[in-house]
Amino acid sequence: MASIRFGLLGTLRVTCEDREIRLGGARQRAVLALLLLRHGRTVSVDELAETVWDGSPPPTARTQISICVAQLRKLFREAGVEGEVIVTSHPGYRLDTEGHGLDLVDFLSLTGQVSALAGSGRPAEAADAYRRALALWRGPALDGLPGYALEQEACWLEEQRLTALDGHAELRLALGRHQELTAELAALVREHPLRERTRHSLMLAQYRSGRRADALETFRTGHQLIVDELGLEPGTALRELHNAVLREDPAIAAPTTVPESFAAVAPAVPAAPVTDQEPQDREPRDQPQDQPHGRPQDQPETSPTDSPGGAPADRRPTLSLAPSDLPPNIPSFTGRSGETEVLDALLDGRPDGAPPRVALVTGVAGIGKTALAVHWSHRAAASFPDGCLHVDLGSALATPGEVLGRLLRSLGADDRLPEGEASRISLYRRLLRGRRVLLVLDDASSFAQVAPLLPANGGCCVVVTSRENMDELVLRHGAVRVPLGVLDHADSTALLDRIVTGGRTAGSPAQTARLAELCDGLPLALCIAAARLATRPHWTVRRLADRLADEHRRLDELSIGGSRVRASFELSHGCLSPRLASVYRRLSLLDVPDVPAWAVAALLDCPVETAEQYLDELTDAHLLEVSGPDATGQYRYRFQSLLRLYARERAQEDPDRPAAEAARDRALHSWLTVAEAAHRREYGGDHSVVHGPAPRPHVDRDLLDDLLARPLDWFDSERHCLVAAVTQSARLGLAALAWDLAASTVGFCEIRSNTDDWRRLCEEGLAASRTAGDRQGEGVMLGELGAALLYRGESEASVRLLEEADAVLRAGGEVYGAALNACKLAVVVRQRGDAGAARALLDGALPALRAAGDLSAQAHALNNLAQITLDAGDSQEAVRLGREAVALARGLGATRGAAQAFHRLGRALLAAGRLPEAEEALTEAAGIVRAKHDRLGMAYVLLGLAEARLRAGRAERADEDLAAAFALAEETGSTVLLGRLHLLRVEIEEARAPGAELPQEA
Repeated sequence: MASIRFGLLGTLRVTCEDREIRLGGARQRAVLALLLLRHGRTVSVDELAETVWDGSPPPTARTQISICVAQLRKLFREAGVEGEVIVTSHPGYRLDTEGHGLDLVDFLSLTGQVSALAGSGRPAEAADAYRRALALWRGPALDGLPGYALEQEACWLEEQRLTALDGHAELRLALGRHQELTAELAALVREHPLRERTRHSLMLAQYRSGRRADALETFRTGHQLIVDELGLEPGTALRELHNAVLREDPAIAAPTTVPESFAAVAPAVPAAPVTDQEPQDREPRDQPQDQPHGRPQDQPETSPTDSPGGAPADRRPTLSLAPSDLPPNIPSFTGRSGETEVLDALLDGRPDGAPPRVALVTGVAGIGKTALAVHWSHRAAASFPDGCLHVDLGSALATPGEVLGRLLRSLGADDRLPEGEASRISLYRRLLRGRRVLLVLDDASSFAQVAPLLPANGGCCVVVTSRENMDELVLRHGAVRVPLGVLDHADSTALLDRIVTGGRTAGSPAQTARLAELCDGLPLALCIAAARLATRPHWTVRRLADRLADEHRRLDELSIGGSRVRASFELSHGCLSPRLASVYRRLSLLDVPDVPAWAVAALLDCPVETAEQYLDELTDAHLLEVSGPDATGQYRYRFQSLLRLYARERAQEDPDRPAAEAARDRALHSWLTVAEAAHRREYGGDHSVVHGPAPRPHVDRDLLDDLLARPLDWFDSERHCLVAAVTQSARLGLAALAWDLAASTVGFCEIRSNTDDWRRLCEEGLAASRTAGDRQGEGVMLGELGAALLYRGESEASVRLLEEADAVLRAGGEVYGAALNACKLAVVVRQRGDAGAARALLDGALPALRAAGDLSAQAHALNNLAQITLDAGDSQEAVRLGREAVALARGLGATRGAAQAFHRLGRALLAAGRLPEAEEALTEAAGIVRAKHDRLGMAYVLLGLAEARLRAGRAERADEDLAAAFALAEETGSTVLLGRLHLLRVEIEEARAPGAELPQEA
């Protein structure tokens, strides 16, 4: 039987018995490539379509995919292959490679053998396995196949090739083949200049070939490139190899024998003298606890500079040269002017006996802590004539004693270092006594790690960078805290401009701003994005911004040689306790812009105090931001957008996804609990709203009292979250929650004249109801959407929706909902000139409203009847109806319904010429709306008061009311009200003219 050989490691290639099978067009090749990449696994038709059409498949995609598969099967049969190579497997297809060959499978098999071969003492065979694997490559993987998905696969394959090249080089170095490697590695470094592992091998090969100067130059050029392109320091391994080359460390010399195991293959570079371990609580003392070398306790410790003859023990050691091992400055450093000023304050001198000046730079990984510390250290170096020291405390595992050893050597103490840690602390502090030295302790993980390294005198200055808040450092050593947040818009775009040359960012300011926003102002993300543009001169800024716009791709795109942004976040996430990490992941499941502690308590099903503790811990870890308090006194917590994406990725790995999703749904439902209570307090009861069967989680009564002391303040604080909660509920198929929460919220949107949110809430609730077949929700949302459009002046669309709502509600037997809808329809019918139809709608609705005990809706209906009567010229009947509405509304308390009733009564009294009574009623309304901060309601009341006072002959006072009403109307954007105010202004000006008569009500 003929067999096929497939090739992915280069251009897509298919051969049968050494004869090439010619493939069809790009779609056919893309389908085959994806099936080969997933060999042995089913690929859905949807995934094939997404890949072939790069995320935008046409309606005929499924048909065209089946045509491509049929054509491929035909090609294989014509080549003499028996059986199906491409098997139909629901929900798509699977490529069966049994009996056939695939270069990718061979490559992965060979590279997978390396560890076992090297580990069993056969490094030469391991190197040969790498050689044979790399020989399978014919060029760039998947060369010539377009589309994002295949491009990402090609990047992964290229990374596998480069990893194999690096591993092969390291094995050959361990086998002593450094001479043959230098030219090969130099070419590879030129092709991939930011790949540190390859540069490491080249430096080692050059050094072992007797080219020490070339090895140092390879480091120097790489260091400069990494700093220029990324604004980052090279990794620990590269820096430590550089130090080893400088001191000609025997550990990196060429091997004299072939290593016996894989453990000997990796380059032997001494570990940096730093630690991630936290030593036990031992406060440094001037006298050591142990007695190294058997020295008696009362014998003074000998300093490293004491002569063998026994110089005085109290002689202070001298520094022959001022040490400086700061990393190079950051050319692309941008912004941070405020933080730099805080650090500049450390330069104020202190007496030698005072404690050292200490700053603690904190923030999430990738925020630029090291960059600020290094930049400022170079700026301030002239103020420290005795040296500047830098220690990377997060780069490797080492004891505090080893860190002190490195610092002591930097300070000139090269000989006879004390063995004990306490002795080294004592010597270290003696060496610094009277000196002005700057010490940068970078990436510290704990106070215990930093404490032994603090100098004892005020001439020295210490800058600590950490993801931890280190309260002990602040409390015990007076450290000045310098918290770092994301860069603002101006600094973000400036950073991109600095790294991307050629005016590409300046030439596309809008897209550059968009790119900066997508990078969240995070310096690491900005540097990586800029580096991608800098190394791809054919890319436009828009192209990269478009790629980042897809949230599913963003963290993958922000990577160079590995997912750096994701990896940096992992550092912070990895420090969380399992419970706190679970809280962090579950928080990300809520699609809200920020979240208060009470909603988090619902999410976690715990007391609010416990939720606040979790939130504070996540804020301390710089994984959340806090703002507030809001108008209700609550602090609000939010993710940066990139951190939210990372947390959601981790949430997908939650071992108990059903519990996590149940927690998310419980939190969403808690907004309904509070929104319903807010509506009830604002309307004096559960009035003017239809509710559905969605569950209401319990919220503590005392908490509700605190949150809803002023319901409108709660709405103002929670508005964006309410819209987001309705939107997410609709997307999740929680239709009953979506429409009920929308119905409980739209009344506040009306009060605040927020028609955009009002409309969106109703549209989301309506779509969810229709998808779920929830006729009750559909009817309610149609009516509320009709009211929103009426408020926006779209009367024709409003009538159409309200009439459709009436039909749906009546068909479902929703009598109360139909009555509420009739009141809305009456308003628009009256405005369109059909007073009789409006009166009939209101008269028909009142019995159902009375049966439901809805005082607010009854008062609203009577108010509208009063207006219809007033329009007909019967002011006395309007007054009667107005008083009836006020009587009902008084039973509700100081609600908006009561304010509307008093306002309508005041207008009727004004029309009847009963000016003192009219002013009294309008003043009652003013008191209610003023207390509620109802700006639009206050503007209407002021309009009525201005008219009443003008007709009473008090034009000056009327003018004051009118000016205040104008300001509020302009603030709320009510064009209808502004028109009425302009007309009244003309009347007032005419009334104030000499000899003018006061206007009379018609």
